[in-house]
Amino acid sequence: MAEIIDGVWGEEGDEAPNRARGLPATMYRLRNTLADEDGATEGGSVLRHVGKAYRLDADPANIDRTVFLAELAAANAARRNRQPERAHALLTAALGRWSAPVALDGVPGPYAEHDRRMLAGRREEARQARLELDVELGLGLTLLAEPGAEPGTVVPHALALARAGHRERALALLAGSAPRGEAAALAARLRGRAPDLASWTPWASRTAPRPVRRPFQLPPDLADFTGRTALLTELAAALAAPGPRRVTVTGPPGYGKSALAVHAAHRLAPGYPDGQLHADLNGKVPLADPAAVLAAFVRALGVEEPAVPPGLADLRALYLRLLAGRRVLVLLDGAVGAEQVRPLLPAEPGSAALVTAGRPLPGGHTVTVGRMTPDEGIELLSRTLGAGRLAREPDAARALAAACDHHPGALRLAANRLARRPAWPISALLPHPGE
Repeated sequence: MAEIIDGVWGEEGDEAPNRARGLPATMYRLRNTLADEDGATEGGSVLRHVGKAYRLDADPANIDRTVFLAELAAANAARRNRQPERAHALLTAALGRWSAPVALDGVPGPYAEHDRRMLAGRREEARQARLELDVELGLGLTLLAEPGAEPGTVVPHALALARAGHRERALALLAGSAPRGEAAALAARLRGRAPDLASWTPWASRTAPRPVRRPFQLPPDLADFTGRTALLTELAAALAAPGPRRVTVTGPPGYGKSALAVHAAHRLAPGYPDGQLHADLNGKVPLADPAAVLAAFVRALGVEEPAVPPGLADLRALYLRLLAGRRVLVLLDGAVGAEQVRPLLPAEPGSAALVTAGRPLPGGHTVTVGRMTPDEGIELLSRTLGAGRLAREPDAARALAAACDHHPGALRLAANRLARRPAWPISALLPHPGE
């Protein structure tokens, strides 16, 4: 109760005994007012008497002050993250919540006075930001500027007027504001015979977009990756060829599709200096949601959480905007179908996508992974067990590779089992005669 009295009337509770005695009646009237506003009995559930205090349980979504500040914060984040259309829509919605020139008009007390000043400043900030976006997006004018406009909005307002074909009105606005600095420079440009306004951006240093972050998301490469030289050469050539820079790596389970794609991505990474993105698409039902993957990608590229749009189409548009003019490699592991992959593919000619899938996908080039060659199988065993161990049993090593049918997964399992048992001979894993 003391906080209520201090916030509303600016008085200490013990210095205003009448306030404390009259507060329950005031709260009763306020509860009834809230109920009348809602057209039901909501007032009693929203404003409650708890012990010797009062509690206001209001949904933030129903408080225009809270929603206004949230939309303004989201708009600022959208501007930093290269989403001018989203920022403009948020600012328009935020400014549309104002139904009077002054917030909390007539409400007494220091708390309301503090909020009045704060909200007035944030409203002017929103108006100025929207004017800048009008200019950036070529939307014309949000408001028709006249001489005597608010300080700080003169330059973007005048620029918007001039770009809309109202050069004389723009000059009148600048003249009425005693132009100096940036305003004087714009006025001088407007007085020229053929003023170039396309390259003029007010407050360029303050409103410059945040640089796109460089993500490095590739999984660790296999230290003992073996062979596949021909497939790696084919894959690199396909990504370097004209046309869609996309390769799908297919093959039966356990044949090393993911290992090949990860190894290739590490080898190719220097050619994609703006970063590498990676997503595990699950490879089975239920499918990984492309919208969730895109949201993770745009966050990895530096977009703040409040600026991540909710819909797949908006996410895709932002993703492509962030990759514009950049060279990024996208590794998508375990794709199930083209519909899952299509929204995640980069469109820039300098970027590329590596996709692993159980079957070929339409578009791009396909590399099919099969069994290892006999030499590659021996090399894999040598890398895991050591050349000395294989030199002692070369025939058993070749027989083990053949028994595994040169299947990469089976070979790796056998080699790892022997590596954990250094006293075992290689032949211990071979079937005995007659088995």
